[in-house]
Amino acid sequence: MTAPCSLYLTYRSEYLVLRDLCVGVRDRGSGTWIPLHAATCAHLLGPHGLASPEADGRNVSPIARVRLGERLELYASARRVVTGPIVAIERASESVMNEADRHWQAVFGAATGDYAMTRRDSIITLTQRTA
Repeated sequence: MTAPCSLYLTYRSEYLVLRDLCVGVRDRGSGTWIPLHAATCAHLLGPHGLASPEADGRNVSPIARVRLGERLELYASARRVVTGPIVAIERASESVMNEADRHWQAVFGAATGDYAMTRRDSIITLTQRTA
């Protein structure tokens, strides 16, 4: 079973978000995953300017509060990342999740050819198992 991922699209990039963690960023023009993008492995705080869960007095998931036209605000390594305006929000397809996982493995995974071993090194798989 795979946990659902959301795909937030801006004019130039796609942000693959699992729960509140950005697990991949892809360039929309070329379709290339950008492993060293500042938002990769960043936590989604919510819409820019309203990123604090206490801002409206309720503890609402940051993902539930993001709407079209807003910018995502993410937190990574003691800095905040703000995206361009969101033009679409989609549920990520299984093929997009698998492609992101394969890319993650190629860049950060173990050097062994054993798929069962390298699957454990996937941020997508690890995040799914903690649920």
